[in-house]
Amino acid sequence: MRDRLAAICLLICLGLVPWGGGRAVPVEGLYEATVAGDSTEAGRAPAALEALRVVIVRLTGKAASATDQHLQGLLGDAPKYVQTYRSLAPGQIAVAFDPALLEAALAKTGRRLWGRERPQILVILDGPAAAQAVARHDLQAAGQFRGLPLAFADTRVEPPAGVREGNPDALRAVAKTFAADGVLLLHLSALPAGVWTGPAGDGEAFGTPGEILDVLADRLGGALAVNASDTGRLLVVVRGVNDLPAFVAVLSQLGGLPAVQSVTVDSVNASTLSLRVAGGVDAAVLRKSLRDVGHFEVIEGGGVREVDLVYHP
Repeated sequence: MRDRLAAICLLICLGLVPWGGGRAVPVEGLYEATVAGDSTEAGRAPAALEALRVVIVRLTGKAASATDQHLQGLLGDAPKYVQTYRSLAPGQIAVAFDPALLEAALAKTGRRLWGRERPQILVILDGPAAAQAVARHDLQAAGQFRGLPLAFADTRVEPPAGVREGNPDALRAVAKTFAADGVLLLHLSALPAGVWTGPAGDGEAFGTPGEILDVLADRLGGALAVNASDTGRLLVVVRGVNDLPAFVAVLSQLGGLPAVQSVTVDSVNASTLSLRVAGGVDAAVLRKSLRDVGHFEVIEGGGVREVDLVYHP
């Protein structure tokens, strides 16, 4: 296995094997939400409930999860999953939840979860400058709420042919050019219309910019979320992989661990690898095994399906 992984790694580094054309990035803060409230004893429970509604939407990738009747029992126990409360500006409190506890609870409900590695969407705004400024603000807020990373195209540059018309091939070409995972084209007319392409396929929606992004986020969540109880496939993010020998060593060491059946490269972004590890191993066991290897610094606080590492040669 090690020789095969090393060969695959070399081909990837030489650009001969595609591993996915985008810039899927780990999204921070998925398990924390800022809501109205305070950190008094009386204010904590309602703040925890509202914050958990936000976090559950991010984790499941479905806006409807905030009011899902099958999740009301979990929502009613919101304080049980809280890790910290932090008072911010007057009348605002940040509530952070324990990733492992919350994911384990969601697994019992049978919900699928969308991991921290998420596609970066390039947004192209088509319309008057004033309308673009408002739409950009709304989209940034909606993207933060849903845990969807966005990048905005330079409005001073004329889009390539076919982009304004929403041609799927033209949109995919733009995504490739800008190393994005997908493209959202937003026409800012009297009734804004959004056209997109990406990991969830091609689609369109109408409404406010925030509503359009909600539809896209739901499509992406539906396509990319996985069974929360499935510990046979783990996301492993490794930072500090600065050269080919380190790349080979990381794949070889992971592939040689007990119970690991395969290691798949999802993406390479600068010195960060995103990998999928399959086999009869869960995140806790994998973290322990990697500590024993000696070359990996294990970053604590990940969920039950994700492991964050820093590689030290």
